[in-house]
Amino acid sequence: MRRQSTSDRMKAELPIPELVTIKGDGHMALMEHNQPFAEAVSAFCTACT
Repeated sequence: MRRQSTSDRMKAELPIPELVTIKGDGHMALMEHNQPFAEAVSAFCTACT
């Protein structure tokens, strides 16, 4: 049995789930690719309201 990843768990529990992958990034998406990160967070917040 495969252990559920954090991304899978969040997708299952959020009201409007969407998994966004920022290409070319590691663990520091917020700092290394802040514009695509901000756009993804903004789109998610807009969808939740």
